[in-house]
Amino acid sequence: MGAGKTYFLKRWSQELKNFPVVYIDAWQQDYSDDPFLTVIAGIIKQLSTQANFAITIPNKAASIFKTVAPAIAQGLTKKITGIGLDELNTLLFSDDEGEETENVESSKKNSSAFSPAVKALAQNLIKEHEAKSKSIEVINSKLADWVSKFEQQEGKELPIFVFIDELDRCRPSYAVEMLETIKHIFDVEGIVFVVATDTEQLQHTIKSVYGEGFDAKVYLGRFFNSRYSLKRPVLKDFLSVHSDMTKFESAYLESKNIELLPRTGTPEIALANISVVLDAFQVSARTAIQITERITAIIANLPSGKKVDILVLATLFCIYEKDHPLYEEIISGRFKRTEQGSENKIININLADFLKRNILEEHLSAELTYFIDPQSYTNESFHRRLTQKGSSYFVGDHTISLSNFIESIFCSIFDLQASSLDFWISDNDNGLNNLQEAENNLVHSKLEVGQDATLLWLNYIYIKDEYDKLSKENYREFVELSSPLDYMGDN
Repeated sequence: MGAGKTYFLKRWSQELKNFPVVYIDAWQQDYSDDPFLTVIAGIIKQLSTQANFAITIPNKAASIFKTVAPAIAQGLTKKITGIGLDELNTLLFSDDEGEETENVESSKKNSSAFSPAVKALAQNLIKEHEAKSKSIEVINSKLADWVSKFEQQEGKELPIFVFIDELDRCRPSYAVEMLETIKHIFDVEGIVFVVATDTEQLQHTIKSVYGEGFDAKVYLGRFFNSRYSLKRPVLKDFLSVHSDMTKFESAYLESKNIELLPRTGTPEIALANISVVLDAFQVSARTAIQITERITAIIANLPSGKKVDILVLATLFCIYEKDHPLYEEIISGRFKRTEQGSENKIININLADFLKRNILEEHLSAELTYFIDPQSYTNESFHRRLTQKGSSYFVGDHTISLSNFIESIFCSIFDLQASSLDFWISDNDNGLNNLQEAENNLVHSKLEVGQDATLLWLNYIYIKDEYDKLSKENYREFVELSSPLDYMGDN
C-alpha cells in the first residue's frame, strides 16, 4: 500500500474524457455489508451525469439491493441449516414432483430431522436466491443496454471504465465478496473493471478468509485478465513535491534558533538524506510522506535552542512502521539477539549487524551528505592547530555511507553492547575529556578526506554541539508524540 495507486487511478480517470468513467473507493464504502450495492449505486450515480439517457434499474430487480452478493446465499444457508442449497431444494420441493426414486425417499426421511421453522427459513432463502438470480439477469440486461446507448452517444466511446480503489484496505470478507461480485454479476461486454490494489496484501486478505493453505495467487488469477505494477517512485524527487521543504532551510532554522544534523546546503539535500534511509527500509511512498511530515512537525515544534538528528529520527520512524516490537526493544535498550557460532558457541549479534542484514548492499553503500565548515565548528586555538598541521579539511559537502551511519552513529545511541560506542568514548588514559580527545583526533589524524575523515568530524560535532546528550527517551518522545498526528504547521 501507499505506492501511489490512488493518485494514478484518479489521474487516469481524468484523462479518459471521451469514455464513461466510474470511480469507487471501496474502503470508504467498507461499512456496507453489500459490495454489489456499493458498485451498482456508484455506477448509477456517476453514469447518470455522463449519459444523455436515463440510468435506472427496474423495480423488479430491486430485491437484489436488500441482500449480499449472490454467492453468499448458498454459504449462509448451509451455515444456518447444516445442509447445502441443492439438498434443501430436494428436501423442500421433491414432494410436488411426484418422484419415487430412492434418493427422494431418503430426503423425505431426512426432512423429519428439520423443524418447521428451519424448513421455512430454508424455503425463504431459496426463494430469495431465485429472485436474486432473476434480478441479476435484469441488471445484466440493463448494463448491456447502457453500453449500447453510450456507443451511440455523440462524444462518448467504449468501454465503460469502472475503477475500484483501495480494495486491499477493506475488511477481508468484504474484499473477497467485492471480487466475486465484479466477476459474477458485472461481467458484461463493454464494461472494464480496473482494480487498484496491493496484490501481496490482498493475497493475505484472501488467506484470512479461506485459510493459510489456500492458493490466493491462483484465486486472484481468476479475476484479472491483465496485471500492471507501478514502479517505486524516486523518493528524493517524490518528497520534494509532497513535503514542506521550508522547514529545512537555514533561514527558517535560524529564525527558530534550532539546529539540525546533518547540516545541509539546501533543503533538497536534506530530503535526499532522508530518502536514503527510507529507501533502505523499503517503506511505501505513502509511509515515506507520513514519516517526512512527522519530521517536519518535530522541527516546527522544537523549542528555541534545541536540536535533533533528523537521520536518527528517520531510522527510528522506519523501524517503528516496519517492525514495532523491534522498535520497542531498541528504544528501551532491551535489544538482544544471539546466534549459534562455530563449535556450537552462542554469540551475540549487535544491533548494527542485525539491521544491516535486512538492508540491501546497494542501500548500505548509499551516501549521506553533511555540510561541514571546519572553522565555524572550532575555536581559535583549535583552528590555529589545524592550520599549523597544514590541514586540507575543506568547507563543503562531506559524505558517509548509510552503513557507517548505522554502525557509528545510530547504534552508538541505542545499542549499549555495541563496539560502536568506541566511536564516542576514548580508551586513551591521557587525561583528556571527550571533546578534547575528539579535537586531538582531528588535529593529529592523517585522514583529511573520505568517509573516515567525515566520521572524525561528526564525532567532534556530536560532542561539541551536544547531540550526544539526546537520550533514547528524548527520541522516544519525538517519535511517539508525532506518530499519531498529521503535520499541523508551526505553533
